[in-house]
Amino acid sequence: MISSELQSFYTRWLQKAEEYQNQNLQDCFDRFFTLFVAYNRLYAELALSLVKRGLVRLKGSYIPDAQAAKHNIQVYLGTEKISRSLENDIACTEALTSIIDLLERRVFAIKLDRFSGERRIEADSILLEGLKSDKAYQKVYAVLDVIYSIRCNMFHGQKGYNDVQIKILVPVTILLKKIMSLLYEKISQDIRL
Repeated sequence: MISSELQSFYTRWLQKAEEYQNQNLQDCFDRFFTLFVAYNRLYAELALSLVKRGLVRLKGSYIPDAQAAKHNIQVYLGTEKISRSLENDIACTEALTSIIDLLERRVFAIKLDRFSGERRIEADSILLEGLKSDKAYQKVYAVLDVIYSIRCNMFHGQKGYNDVQIKILVPVTILLKKIMSLLYEKISQDIRL
């Protein structure tokens, strides 16, 4: 069952994100950042719970963040549940279509070199294949990968701060909010957490 502290934290950060209502660059960046703080806390709590239950092993003395944000979420929520939730939400299907279009037209590079910030064309192509896949597992993993990759690009300073970013931040934020709500709902009902 979710702690009252985690519930309060999540609710507070969700409310903060709602304060960024405009579609200007600053609000789009701030909305994504704010939502990701709440998402990060949820998947970190989940990862700790999975380690305590012996379902996930530590890598040395820590849980790899990318694994917690992608693989653990997909396993915990279930590929089919995530897939159905995305497919049954018009805003999510439109967001996914928009991201695919942006990648196909190479308006954005999602996968960037960690040091140079240069586009990793092959990695973006693999990501695009996943987003377009008929296989639910690949598609869901690609959605989680897009969200996490954009977070990395933003948090580590590789994402440019100019108006064109709005085109990717708006749809990815829609997907992030959906995944967060699914995760929060399940964590809230999980008596083992």
